[in-house]
Amino acid sequence: MIDKDLPALDTHAHIDPDVTPSQIAALGNAVVFAVTRSLHEANQVKNRRDSSLIWGLGVHPGVSTARAAWDPQQFKSLLSSFALVGEIGLDRRGGALAEQRSIFKEVLAIVRDEPVLVSIHSSGASTEVVQSLHDAGMRGAILHWFNGDHTDVQRAIETNAYFSVNAAMSREQIQQFPRERVLCETDFPARKVRARKPADMAAIEQLLSEVWKTSPEEVRAATWWNLRTLSEQSGAIERLPESIADTLLYL
Repeated sequence: MIDKDLPALDTHAHIDPDVTPSQIAALGNAVVFAVTRSLHEANQVKNRRDSSLIWGLGVHPGVSTARAAWDPQQFKSLLSSFALVGEIGLDRRGGALAEQRSIFKEVLAIVRDEPVLVSIHSSGASTEVVQSLHDAGMRGAILHWFNGDHTDVQRAIETNAYFSVNAAMSREQIQQFPRERVLCETDFPARKVRARKPADMAAIEQLLSEVWKTSPEEVRAATWWNLRTLSEQSGAIERLPESIADTLLYL
C-alpha cells in the first residue's frame, strides 16, 4: 500500500547555508539533499540539524574559487559531520580540467569506504566520470543530471550507480535508467528545470509516471524505496537526520 503522505524527495538542490527555519518550513512536506559548492559553504552548515534537509559536503568542479580552496585535510575533518557528499565531479566547461581531475580523484579515494551518499556532477564529462568511478572502486554513487550515452549508462550501472533525474531531461535518457536506480531532483535553481523552489517535484514525478506507466504516487514511493536501498547499502542511514531515517525504515 502506498503511503500518500510521503514527503516530496529532492535529491539534488542548492540551498543557501543561512536558510531560515521559516524558509525551510515553506518547502512543505519535503526532504531535500542540500548540496554545497565549496568547503567554506560546508563548514557553515556542518552543525545545522535541519530535520528535512540532508546537507552535503561539496567541492563543485565548475567553481574556480572552490577548487582553489580545496584542502583534503579539511575535507576529511568535515566528513564525519555529513551523511552526503556533494556536489563533486567534473565539468568540461569549468576550466582547469587537470585540477578538477586531481580533486575528484582525491575525493573519491577519501569517500569510497565512508558511510555517505555521494552526488556527482558530470556535465560534458560523462564517460570520464564513469571511468573515474571504476578506477576508484566507487560503489553506489548518485549521478546527478547524467546525460551519458548507452555505453556510459551501462558502465555506470556496473558500479551500482544511481541516477537523480529532473524535468529538463529527455524521456529517451530517463528510459535508459533502471527503475530501481532512479531518484528525483530539481537542481534548484537551475533555469532549465524551472522548479519554483526546492522539492517542487510535480513535473519530474509526472514525467516518470508517463515513462513508467504508473501514477505519480507510485513514482514517489519507488524513489523513496530506492533511497532506502542505497542508504542501507552505503551505511549512510546511520548518519541521516533521525526523522528521515525513520521515514526510510518504515516504508
